[in-house]
Amino acid sequence: MGYKMGADGLLDFSDCENDGEKLDQCWDYFVENLSNVEVVAFDDKLVRGFTEVSFEHIVSGSSNKFDAVLDHDIPFVECRAARLPLIAKVIKGELKSQVYRMSYRRGKKTTVRRVLTVIEIEHEYYVVVLDEAKDIYRIRTAFPASKGYYDRCIRGQGTNAGIWHKA
Repeated sequence: MGYKMGADGLLDFSDCENDGEKLDQCWDYFVENLSNVEVVAFDDKLVRGFTEVSFEHIVSGSSNKFDAVLDHDIPFVECRAARLPLIAKVIKGELKSQVYRMSYRRGKKTTVRRVLTVIEIEHEYYVVVLDEAKDIYRIRTAFPASKGYYDRCIRGQGTNAGIWHKA
């Protein structure tokens, strides 16, 4: 089927008749632009993990977004899926983003440092989450966020690590 880009740089689903066709279009974009290419972050670290599992998490959603333990139970969320093209642009520094680092704890020990890159487009936030493991990153997820979420969860808990952007 291929995919169609809108004038805003996001995926355009106007020719799709149902969520299945939209999902196919997203998968085509994902395979061509993320999973079958080498993605290198702005700070020259390789980004891994563009798999079917990460794809499903990026384009799906949860009916209970307040319980992070629950799995996504909504297989396709258009506002998340349309933003797939932003992921590589944010990671590579093609779009200016604010970077926050957060420690991720399991039990009593810190296992992974999370890197969250946040862009603001017309008062809307988009967050790309990477797990940092030595000299590589692993894509975790990406999602649109509200200003309240950004202020409370990212600015409130993360450590500002600067800006990713290639001039």
